[in-house]
Amino acid sequence: FFLCQPTMAMPDWFRHMPADVLAPGALHFYDAATAFRVGATDRQMRNALTQQLLGIKVNVRRKRLSPEVVQSLAKSLRALEGLKELEVDVSFTSIGEHGACQLAQGIGALRRLQSLELLLAGAGLGHSGCERFAKELTSLRGLARLKLDLSVNEIGDAGLRELSKSLRSAFLLKALVLDLNRNRISDPGVAFLAQVVLGLP
Repeated sequence: FFLCQPTMAMPDWFRHMPADVLAPGALHFYDAATAFRVGATDRQMRNALTQQLLGIKVNVRRKRLSPEVVQSLAKSLRALEGLKELEVDVSFTSIGEHGACQLAQGIGALRRLQSLELLLAGAGLGHSGCERFAKELTSLRGLARLKLDLSVNEIGDAGLRELSKSLRSAFLLKALVLDLNRNRISDPGVAFLAQVVLGLP
């Protein structure tokens, strides 16, 4: 249901997997590309990806995603603890507030993440869901680049206020892109966002 593509140059960071992470007697290989060619088992591939995958892109835009698929996607992302770059597009999938929060929980566990692009346009996110969603992202203190597309939702001023608060924990943030079009946001919400953004490093 989803497409994963490496976002970084494979030759530079696919070379450092020690053979001893594999089970005794298993096929030994030093990178995920070799593992794929020699027909490694699912367990071996999972070990390889968990250890050395630094960037990934997931695109399920306009797909029909069941709650089980969203939960599985969130769980899979959570396991990739070495990720530094992540792009996820679940725009117009109607995953709803619960699905968005599940994704945020999975992504929030990636403490090494430096760049995040999360597209949730038309995902059915309201102000209460945005509040829970924002809290899950506060653990990403190492982010240097953040892009959030929350357009065509219903987060309102209350949701934007909570989202803005979560940005205060991004001490290393250097680039921020927010798309909040068509969200029933008024001047007070924008003013609070501006106040927080001005206080960023």
